[in-house]
Amino acid sequence: MDMPKVLIVDSNDEFRESLSDALSRICILHTCQSGSQALELMHSFSPDILILDLMLPGIDGISLLHRTAEAGLHPAVLATSRFTSDYVLEALHRLEVNYLMMKPCDIQSIVCRVSDLAADLHPSSIYHTDPKSAVSNLLLSLGFPTKLDGFSYLQAAIPLYSEDPSQAITKELYTAVATLYHKDCKQVERSIRSAIEAAWRNRDERVWQLYFNPAPGGCVPRPTNGTFISRMADFLARQIYQYGNV
Repeated sequence: MDMPKVLIVDSNDEFRESLSDALSRICILHTCQSGSQALELMHSFSPDILILDLMLPGIDGISLLHRTAEAGLHPAVLATSRFTSDYVLEALHRLEVNYLMMKPCDIQSIVCRVSDLAADLHPSSIYHTDPKSAVSNLLLSLGFPTKLDGFSYLQAAIPLYSEDPSQAITKELYTAVATLYHKDCKQVERSIRSAIEAAWRNRDERVWQLYFNPAPGGCVPRPTNGTFISRMADFLARQIYQYGNV
């Protein structure tokens, strides 16, 4: 699959440069810092994916999207913003923006979302990935700290459960993971629970709602170990079925 063309439009130099460095190996990149510059590049560069800060000097992000749509340009759009409102959300919906991330954004989470958007550009292509990498992307997008033992245990547990969802999580899955890491089953269970708790407490609500249904109050409740593993295994199975696996 050809590398996607990505345009980053953000007035924050540090953020723009950090994101460019993170994406440089997987994308063909152009960057700019204003809406007027972006409008010119939209015509000359014709990006597949637009990473757009809504709070731009001059032509703001929503106005830019209106103009590009009027010009017949329809890239996949990942919007970023520090502020939002019902008006903004409705406008983004009408303009068919693919994704909104609230700043401050985790750079690796943006990379994961760009990878997802890039895969959707070529639905007939075979996307080669290994289950561990796919799980890592899922966990990173949900804000899991990589330094926690639970992150590694989930990297092993989710593919194992995806292969056999009928297995008992406590008696069989934890035992399999504990054997892999030469640990006690209870230690595996506690570490996974702690990792889920840490990610959930610091969650981006909009990201978690992509994977879990919110409660009546609008917030995603903290999932149990079993619920989380089952849900992530389901998403992993869909990726393998849709894109193929080496």
